[in-house]
Amino acid sequence: MSDEWRIFSAHVVAGGILLNLLFIFVIVTTGFRYAKKIEQRVATHSGSLSSISQIWSEALVGRLVRCSHVFAFLVFRNCSSRFWHRRASTLGDPDVPLPKLWQAWCLVPVLSMYGTLAVVLVAGVLMQSE
Repeated sequence: MSDEWRIFSAHVVAGGILLNLLFIFVIVTTGFRYAKKIEQRVATHSGSLSSISQIWSEALVGRLVRCSHVFAFLVFRNCSSRFWHRRASTLGDPDVPLPKLWQAWCLVPVLSMYGTLAVVLVAGVLMQSE
């Protein structure tokens, strides 16, 4: 691999890390506000979302954990398989209607963060290869 490609890969890695930090900031600020609304609407007494919200506080790590559980709930809920629908029901009530805007604020930043992470990992591997 030429030096130009290595330099380009290094810039992609550095830019991706900064972009991921921006996505994490969006997740713990605006995304958490909507995740909290979703938690309140779909939480059941036997579901994990209600116990997660009681265990984890609203500090930085707690917000990330709670947002990740809401993200998992939304992904499981929107899958067409009965298996995933049952997994969503262990977290909360998957049949509760939710506004698309709330779902978007919980799904898009996390999916963007994972996509950027994949690009960073590929660029890092390409940077290391000879």
